[in-house]
Amino acid sequence: MSSDCWGVMTVHTIPADAWKKLTSTVGLIAVRHDDGVNVMAAEWTYFLNKQPLYVGVVLSPRARTRELLAGATEFSVTLCAQEQAALADFAGSFSLEEVDKTSSELLELGDPVATGTPWVRGGLVALECELRSVVELPVHRMFIGEVVALHEGAADLKPLVKHGAMHTIGERVRRTAVVAAAHHRDGQLEVFATGPDAADDIDLWHVHLVDGDGVEHDLGAHPSAEYGDFAVTVPVPPGARLAEAAVRVERSGAEPGHARLGERQAR
Repeated sequence: MSSDCWGVMTVHTIPADAWKKLTSTVGLIAVRHDDGVNVMAAEWTYFLNKQPLYVGVVLSPRARTRELLAGATEFSVTLCAQEQAALADFAGSFSLEEVDKTSSELLELGDPVATGTPWVRGGLVALECELRSVVELPVHRMFIGEVVALHEGAADLKPLVKHGAMHTIGERVRRTAVVAAAHHRDGQLEVFATGPDAADDIDLWHVHLVDGDGVEHDLGAHPSAEYGDFAVTVPVPPGARLAEAAVRVERSGAEPGHARLGERQAR
C-alpha cells in the first residue's frame, strides 16, 4: 500500500487516544490488602514470556491497585470472557476507597493453590502470579509476574476484548490467499510462503518462476514445512534471467502469491 494513504503525525501531534487502536483481552487483577481483596479491570494485560509463563499488567497512577502491588509479592489475573463485560465495566469504574467490589454477586472468587491471593472465576483462564519485577514508565508502571498456578475456564468461552470500547470476538478470519517472498543467491532460489490449507487435502505448494524475458519455469510441487507454512530452496533454471523476474506460488483453492526478484523496496 502506498504511504500516501496514511496520515503522518509527529510526536507533537500524536492524539492522546492513539493507544485505543490496540486490541487486548480485558484482565481482572486481584490483590490482597489489609481488609480483604481488591479487584480492578486492566485492559493492558499481556503475556510477556512463554516458558516460564510471565504476565505483565500496566497500571496508571490513578489505579489503587498500583499502590497495593508496590507492597505485594503476588497477585492474580483473570482474562475475561465475553460474559464478564458487565463485571469488567463495574470493576473498572470504582476504586477501593469507594466500595468493596467483592460484595457484588457477579464477582465470585476462587481459592488459590500456590499463592495467598484468590482469583476471579468465570474467565478464560485465571493466573496466580508471583511478582518478579516492576518497570517504571514515564507515566504508567508495569508489574511483571511469573505464573505459578493456572485455572482454566470452560473450553467454549471467548475473550472479552478492548479496542476503544469492549467487543466480542466474531468468526475466525478465513485465509483465502497465498503470501509469498523470494530471493536468490549462489544460483539458488529460496521461496517462502504462507496460506490456507489446501482445498483438495493434498499438502502441496506449486512454485513457478517467470523470468525477465517472460519465460515461465515450473519449479515443482513441494510439501509444507513443519508448522504448515512453506519454505523451499531450488536451483535457478539454466538461462533464466532474474532481473525483473517474479515468483508465483500456488495452492489448491487459494489465490496465488507473487514475489518480486531483482528489485528491493525502499527501506
